[in-house]
Amino acid sequence: MPTLATHLALTAWALSILKTVEPSKSICNANCTIDSSGNEFCKFTANVDLFASELGYFRFLECGDVPNPTLGIELGKTYQFIQADPSNHMHPLGFAYYPDGDHAGLDELEPGIVPPGSSSNCSTDLLCPAPMYHLNDQYLGTYPNFDVENSGMDHYAHFGLDEYESMFQHPITEWIRYGQFSAYLTFDSDTDYDNDIFYFCHIHEFMAGRIKLLKNGFPIQESDVPELGYEYETPTGHDSICGSYGLNGFQLPHPECPQKFVCDTEGQDVVLQQFSQCIDSMNCAMIAGMTSSVQGGMDEIALFIHQMIPHHQNAVNMAKALLRTGRVKCDNLTDEESEQAPDCAMEIILREIISGQNAQIQVMRGILEAKSFPQTNDCTVTVDESYATETRGIPSLQFASASAAETATTSVAAAMSDSHTLGVTLLTGLLVAFKALAEF
Repeated sequence: MPTLATHLALTAWALSILKTVEPSKSICNANCTIDSSGNEFCKFTANVDLFASELGYFRFLECGDVPNPTLGIELGKTYQFIQADPSNHMHPLGFAYYPDGDHAGLDELEPGIVPPGSSSNCSTDLLCPAPMYHLNDQYLGTYPNFDVENSGMDHYAHFGLDEYESMFQHPITEWIRYGQFSAYLTFDSDTDYDNDIFYFCHIHEFMAGRIKLLKNGFPIQESDVPELGYEYETPTGHDSICGSYGLNGFQLPHPECPQKFVCDTEGQDVVLQQFSQCIDSMNCAMIAGMTSSVQGGMDEIALFIHQMIPHHQNAVNMAKALLRTGRVKCDNLTDEESEQAPDCAMEIILREIISGQNAQIQVMRGILEAKSFPQTNDCTVTVDESYATETRGIPSLQFASASAAETATTSVAAAMSDSHTLGVTLLTGLLVAFKALAEF
C-alpha cells in the first residue's frame, strides 16, 4: 500500500508537469521586421503540442503557450510560417476558407479558387490567394502570388504543396536534415472577401485554427465566421498527468480489467510509479475497447477496425506518456554517436508512433464512415478475478513440476523428428508455454 509520502510525492510530480492553458480569444500578431530597403517581413514560428489533444494542436512561438491561437495577418503583407521544429514532422500546414479544408471536402486557398462570396476574377489568371511552399530558400512551386507576365498558364497553379506534404511524411531524421520548411502567404489588399480563413494540418484532421484578416490592424470580420464546427479538447485529470487521451474512465480497479498490468511498483521512484499507473489505465482502455460485437451487419473489415483502433490508441498513449515523463533525453534527433544516441533512437520511435498511428486511426474511421459502419460497436465483458488468478484462463493444462513439463516437451520433439522445420517452430512455443504453466 503506497504511503502518504508516496502520494504526496506523486502529487508534487504531477503538479510540476501540468500546464493550465485557457483558450485565448485575442488575436496573436506575427513578429515583423523591416530590412534596410524598407521591406517588411512577418513571421510565425510553428510547433505542435502533442499533449494538447488526441491529435495535438499547433502552437506558435509568437503566441506563447496557447494551443491553436487565433492569428492575425494584415492584408497585402507577406507572412512566413516556419516549420523547422521537429514536432512539425507529419504536420504540414495548410490554409483554407473553412476549417480543415479538403479533409472536410471544402475550399482551400489555391491559385484557382476564388475567395467565397468575393467578386474577384482571380481564377481566370490563377492568381487567387494561396500559400507558397519553400524548403530553405528554394520555392517548391511556380505560382507567384502576384501579377506577372504570362499569367494564366497551367503551371502557375502549382504552388509546391504536393512536394511539401510528401516530404513531411518521410522518416523524421531525413525530414530534419532537409532543412527549414516554410509557407509564405499574402492575402490581397484590395479583396472584398470579408470572413476569416483557417490554418490546419494536411495530414491530421481537427487541428484547425482561425486566422483573422486585418486592415490597418483591425479585423475585417469581428465575429468568428465561418464557425469552427467543433470544440477544442482540453486534457483533464489523469490524462493531464499522463499526457494521454481518453483514460480518465479506465483507472484501476475497473470491472473489465484485471487488478493490475504492471507489478512490483512498490518502492520504485515516483516517476516510474506514476508511469506504471498510466500504463495500467491505458492497457485497461485498450482491453475494454477491444471487446467488440459483430451484430448489426458488421463484417470482417468493421471488426478489424473496431479492434485495431483501440490497439493504435494504446500505442499512441504509451508513446505520449513516455515522452511526458521527461526520461527520454535527446537534444538532436539525428544524433547517432553521443551518449544520448539510444534516447534519440527511442524518441524517433515514439514520435513516429504518435503521428503515424494517429493518421492511420483517422483513415480507419473514414473507412467505417464510408461503409456506413458505426465508429464503435462495443460489448461489455467483465473480468472474473478469481478465475483469472487461479487458472490464468487455461485450466486444462497443468504440470506438477518443471521436470514434468520438460518430459512432455521431449516427447513432442521426438514425435516431430521427420518434420524438422515445423517441429522446431512448434517446439519453441510449447516449451515456453509448458515452463510457464509448470510455475503455477
